Amino acid sequence: MQKKRIWWAVAVPLVLIVVALGFVINRGLSQQQQGTTKKDIHIVTSLDFYGEMAKGVAGKYASVTAVIQNTKVDPHDYEPTSDVAKEYAEADLIISNGGGYDKWSSQFAKQNTGAQSINVATLTGFKTGGNEHLWYKPTTPSKVVNAVKAKLIKIDPQHRQQYTANAKRYLAKFGSLTKLQQQAKQQLAGKRYLATEPVYDNMLTALGAQSDSTGFAEAVDAENDPTANDIRKWQTDVQNHTVQFVINNPQNSGRLVKSAVAYARNHGVPVVNITETKPAGETYIQWQTKELKAVLNTLK
Repeated sequence: MQKKRIWWAVAVPLVLIVVALGFVINRGLSQQQQGTTKKDIHIVTSLDFYGEMAKGVAGKYASVTAVIQNTKVDPHDYEPTSDVAKEYAEADLIISNGGGYDKWSSQFAKQNTGAQSINVATLTGFKTGGNEHLWYKPTTPSKVVNAVKAKLIKIDPQHRQQYTANAKRYLAKFGSLTKLQQQAKQQLAGKRYLATEPVYDNMLTALGAQSDSTGFAEAVDAENDPTANDIRKWQTDVQNHTVQFVINNPQNSGRLVKSAVAYARNHGVPVVNITETKPAGETYIQWQTKELKAVLNTLK
């Protein structure tokens, strides 16, 4: 669900907009002076796993900067700095998640009219009110990689063959994860689960599982307290073991969330931690594989 955050009721702080516009103007003048040929392509992404995908396609022909790359940072509450505004203003290709998840990134992308831009929400057919954790849709990586390839070819057509080969090589690495997801469809079909937030819903529902915690998860996702009925339903599902596991986002440390997770553990319902950001030192594929295996292990 899209975030209902009071601080986003106004635009990105004016000082950041002014800084960003200033860099865009300077960048545009510099390009006019140097001509249209780019020697160093710079890619900026809001989230590190999109940066990894971009680097997989670009190879040595571009540098990549990812803004959020720490599991201790809650992407929903992130506020960009003037340095981040500068990165976006100097970018040649910008990748935003979209869907209301990283509004600051989408806004900076609009300000840099000289850059190519990819909005993953648009790319994946996101509808208002949908689940904005788009990197957990099994089809998202291939769509992002192919979009990056197309944008890089537009920016730097002389390396078309390299970008095409890099994209094919990177996507080939998904073979084992794709196989695991196919196996998971058989094991997760019809299984029910609870979630503190709908972070992993895009993956689990695509694999045939069903969430029993819509009210609880959506309230937490919108930074509201779950209702008494939401909490009562959670406890009833746990007590009756009508769910096979609980999905917990450890990046949310709210009191009611901690209490709900503890209640599940105390009643013998397995809890799987699923993060919104990629752990340091892991590739996107390793991260996704580890999390899905952890879910499947609860069914043994």
